[in-house]
Amino acid sequence: MAIEKVITPDLETPSITIPTDEDIKLDEAGNAEITLQDDQVLAEAEAMGLMDEPMQMSSDHDANLVELMEEQDISEVANDLYAGYQIDKESRGDYDDIAEDGVNLLGLSYDEGNQPFPGACGSTHPILAQSVVKFQAKAFKELFPTEGPVRTRIMGVQTEQKLAQANRVRDFMNWQTQTQMPEYGPELDRLLFHVALYGSSFKKTYWDAPLNRPRTEYIKAQDFYIDYYASNLETAERYTHRYTLSQNQIRKLQLAGLFAEVDYIEDTNVSDSAAQDAENEVVGLSKPSNTDRVEILEMHVDADIPGFEDPDGVKLPYIVYMTADQKVLSIRRNWDIDDPFKKKKLYFTHYTMIPGLGFYGYGYLHLIGGLTKTATSSMRQLIDAGTFANLPGGFKAHGLRVLAPDEPIAPGEWREVNSPAGDLGKSLQPLPFKEPSSTLMNLMQYVTNAAREFADATDNVVESGSNYGPVGTTMALLEQSSKLFAAVHKRMHESQTKDLRILARLDQEYLPSVYPYQVSGGAQQVFSQDFNLKNIDVIPVSDPNMPTEAHRIAKINAIMSIAQQNPQQYNMALISQELFQAMGVEDPKRYLAQSRPPFTGDPITENMAAMKGAPLKASIEQNHDAHIIVHGTMLQNPAYAENRQMQQILMAHIQEHLSMKYRQEMAQMVGDPQLQQIIMSNPPQPQPGQPKPPNPPQLHLN
Repeated sequence: MAIEKVITPDLETPSITIPTDEDIKLDEAGNAEITLQDDQVLAEAEAMGLMDEPMQMSSDHDANLVELMEEQDISEVANDLYAGYQIDKESRGDYDDIAEDGVNLLGLSYDEGNQPFPGACGSTHPILAQSVVKFQAKAFKELFPTEGPVRTRIMGVQTEQKLAQANRVRDFMNWQTQTQMPEYGPELDRLLFHVALYGSSFKKTYWDAPLNRPRTEYIKAQDFYIDYYASNLETAERYTHRYTLSQNQIRKLQLAGLFAEVDYIEDTNVSDSAAQDAENEVVGLSKPSNTDRVEILEMHVDADIPGFEDPDGVKLPYIVYMTADQKVLSIRRNWDIDDPFKKKKLYFTHYTMIPGLGFYGYGYLHLIGGLTKTATSSMRQLIDAGTFANLPGGFKAHGLRVLAPDEPIAPGEWREVNSPAGDLGKSLQPLPFKEPSSTLMNLMQYVTNAAREFADATDNVVESGSNYGPVGTTMALLEQSSKLFAAVHKRMHESQTKDLRILARLDQEYLPSVYPYQVSGGAQQVFSQDFNLKNIDVIPVSDPNMPTEAHRIAKINAIMSIAQQNPQQYNMALISQELFQAMGVEDPKRYLAQSRPPFTGDPITENMAAMKGAPLKASIEQNHDAHIIVHGTMLQNPAYAENRQMQQILMAHIQEHLSMKYRQEMAQMVGDPQLQQIIMSNPPQPQPGQPKPPNPPQLHLN
């Protein structure tokens, strides 16, 4: 241990152990640091009041502090953190009940109903499941396209260096999320299902030491506990991820040095939430009674760790791993060593469908759960009413005997009865069961349509197939109907942006300075410093302003309809290419006609080329009068009057010859040979994105 300040005792101070030269070391600033190895020396210094300030134990920044702390201090930390976890868990006690209700409303299993009679209908209306699955499909397609989910943008002034860096980061992270991290897409897909149903779910992105690569996984909201007063993860002082590890996984982490060698109870009973039990029942799973799983609490907290307190009394961010029996496996600092503000590093991302009144969001369970219950109740009553109408029951006279009375009469069957003389109808009295109510049917349809319009109004507009008139009208209908999903899509876009930034930070921290990797068609490499998000930023490829494919197609169609009114002012090939891309067509360039270089030759050959639609280009040294006469004669020939494309090419070509002839005439009016050369020169036209050439000198003709 090291004492931070050097004490020089005077002659009247009682004798203490004096440090030797071997105990004194100089730091980079030239200050003396005394390292005392004898516990007796520490006791003497404490008795003399020389250790009023807390001692700072020398340790690596990323070290496991459990191995440097006393057992009593570790136990105190565990008790305090576990008490906070219990408070967070109790503050959202009803959340699991709501989650269990959501699983049942999905209708993924058939309930053999016994109420109000055995064999009653137990089906659940599928409107909630339909809305959740549709949202999941649309969001997953937008957030994880085939080409990869990552694109980059340059911060500040664009330079060639920044552009190369942005391309390297984009290509690597798309390869990383599709190849190196095969779980990225499936975990995102499962996350979106829970976001649509419950309104909240979490993404955890971290560096997996055994795999030596980043890893991501989705976390159910039922397994994530946060401080009641927290509004977001950035400012929350405590949140906990609850999960299980096998004893073998814990042993691997201990051998890797990530967990301390701590004895814990191995045969603990890990209890699942009510929602998890309902999910297992739907799928047909049952948890085994004998298991080697250990419940782990991963806590991201601001805490005072004994022996490592902040001099200003501020609680610092740590990551604490402990078992359910309060055995601490790891305590590590959760800020960068070079960060003077000791800002907490984030590994979790909160995906929210609709922000709620508290930290957790609202999903379709909250929005249309009541409508789903109403539709389910109406549907069951209609089916039960049809059952009673088809198989009625009632009363029979005491003297009436029917053979096999417990078996229903099949169609076309006649059964003998023993009855007294008289009308058989007087011995049977059916109960007055009504046919299925048309009012109840209308109610169910109304509730179903209300839920469907609320959850998926955009698809209703597109799938109806009606002609809404001009493109602008269709765009207005799409915009009005998709306001809900557009806002949700922007939240998904923002959440994925945070998730990708976490992944970029992990790449910067853990990748080597040069990282080569193989892609289809060759080898690539990326540098760890490329992920320093100062010059560039990583964002999802999804467009927050265009949440669906229908919006993109309608937008491009509107642009094309405007461009067709004056095609000379628009790049029609580019508009067509973007339309194909919006429709999801791969390699749209193969459908576009390849541009041909302009042809230059004698006027007759040029006329022949124009008949085939080839572009023409005039040259300064050609005989312009001859070309103008031959091309004009071609235009006046009635045999070619129907070839509109040829006429447009020749008319533009004649205008080009006229302009060059005018240049020659102006040059002949000037006697100065130098000015003639300037007039006859044909400066190259600047390419798109390049600066224009300097203006030629002005000519003053007197």
